[in-house]
Amino acid sequence: MSPFLRSALSTFSSLTFVALIVVAQALVPDDTLATEPVAHSGELGEPVDARRFTATAEKVEFAETVAEEGGLGSSGPIEAHGVWVVATVEITAATAPLNSVDAELVMGDGYVYSASTWVSNGLNGGGSTPAPGIPLTGMLVFEVPEKRVDDPALHVSARESVDDRLSARADIHLGLDGARLDERLADPQERIAVPAPAQTS
Repeated sequence: MSPFLRSALSTFSSLTFVALIVVAQALVPDDTLATEPVAHSGELGEPVDARRFTATAEKVEFAETVAEEGGLGSSGPIEAHGVWVVATVEITAATAPLNSVDAELVMGDGYVYSASTWVSNGLNGGGSTPAPGIPLTGMLVFEVPEKRVDDPALHVSARESVDDRLSARADIHLGLDGARLDERLADPQERIAVPAPAQTS
């Protein structure tokens, strides 16, 4: 075999080996994808079984201000820089207490808003822990620019600890878009009271 051919074969083998390594790495999911919450989907008003818990978004309201009522909260009216989106949600733990509840409002255009921490009485406030088999109903409150409210979905995560790897998540489509959404946004409530979460067995 000539030196030129031997060199060409060596170069080809090296390039092939590098290409196989690149392909293999591309097939391995990164840590975020491999450990992100496991999502279960549903609609407003229906129970969504997320294995570790069941969540039902009972209703969604819009308001200019929110005010806490009892519980951990003692704030006066809090005015939104935009609009408050308030979801009433019932959560029932399946087998273990859920010490951490988080929520996001995900818009149709991809914008994401986390549940407000200005409101201590929210389900994400840490004041109440969903216990196995006992429904807990409370509110999740989001401050959103009015122009960004577009076909929202409510993503609720609940877990036993702060470690959210492979936690369960309920993705609930709220059915708010088009003319129906425009009507709701044009006439928000002046104020919504946010009580502490309560057991609803």
